[in-house]
Amino acid sequence: MRDDSATAVVNARGAARIRSGHPWVFRADVVRGPAHDAGDGGPALVRVEDARGKPLGLATWAARARLALRMLARQGEPERRSLLEIVDERLAAALKLRLGMKLDRDAYRVAHAESDGLPGLVVDRYADAAVIQTMSVAMNAARAEIAEIVRARLGARVVVARDDGSTRDFEELPRFAGLLHGQDARIVYRLGENRLEADLLVDGKTGGFLDQADNQAALAALAPAGGRVLDAFTYHGGFALALARKVGAGGEVVAVDESEPAVARATANARRNGLGNLKVERANSFDLLRALEARGERFDVVVIDPPALAKRGGDAALATAARAYKELVLRGARLTRPGGLLAACSCSGRVNRAHWDEICTDALADAGRAAHLLSRAGAGRDHPELAGVPETGHLKAWTYRIL
Repeated sequence: MRDDSATAVVNARGAARIRSGHPWVFRADVVRGPAHDAGDGGPALVRVEDARGKPLGLATWAARARLALRMLARQGEPERRSLLEIVDERLAAALKLRLGMKLDRDAYRVAHAESDGLPGLVVDRYADAAVIQTMSVAMNAARAEIAEIVRARLGARVVVARDDGSTRDFEELPRFAGLLHGQDARIVYRLGENRLEADLLVDGKTGGFLDQADNQAALAALAPAGGRVLDAFTYHGGFALALARKVGAGGEVVAVDESEPAVARATANARRNGLGNLKVERANSFDLLRALEARGERFDVVVIDPPALAKRGGDAALATAARAYKELVLRGARLTRPGGLLAACSCSGRVNRAHWDEICTDALADAGRAAHLLSRAGAGRDHPELAGVPETGHLKAWTYRIL
């Protein structure tokens, strides 16, 4: 039986962080707390106090991880003793919010961790399937029970756990991917008019890159009919499919990825949607961009959307990633016709917005191309960023019109 009435005491810095509205308190700012957590029979939740015994709120507890406390409620808010009661109530509220968005798709993020008051928990819907990610000790220990809550709330035929990402290492949690409910993790979901296939057990992230769905639709809305498009790092073809439908039969879309399974999946998605103007090539995007530039190729729309190039490591690793990003944006700018559109994206959390602005501005200058910055976007509406908590908003998607 877990003791959810335990207490953790934080120092002055930890208390100030909580009072500022940030939901995380790191191990160094915890004066004392239970010796065990939900992973080994200890409490999932603790009451949080400052060094003078003043209550600060309720949090999930991790006895050994670097991130010790994730706030669920602050002093003055109702404190519920059961983690599962909190999950059920807040998941219902998050789902109601998403349904109210009237998204033109049946795949979206239902619960975005801290942004929806559920720190350490992500829930994505793909048609009649759901994927959960538990990124804290407390949520991980309740994975089976959370899966049942998700199944009931979403009416999901399938519930998959994708607890196999690198964030698990940070929390000292074992990696795991598996079916928690249902039999088949292969599904077909809809983004706008396009239908995409995914294997929720093995495909990237939780099965697809849902955070870019709004950006894909927005860029497609700007694309010219009959235009020529290049989509680098296409993966399953999210941008390419949206753009191919917009430019129409008179246009041409070239989508590129280095992964053979990704190329096969993107090709199948193009075929599924009857998009004969979309061609998927297997190539290293860095090499292909150089080759296309050398041949004097030009496009009306260029999409640069690489995987995260700056995940871990120190300043040297970040500098290396910045140079790689700059080269990609530079090549993309040179390949874009005057009047054309360049979408430059980074999903690296370590590259903040100001740094991405600097990288893109330097790349455009070195490319010798002037540009209008049409938009600075982040993840879609279903991935809301919690104000004051930049960790909840990693994606940068800048759209330029090249002059």
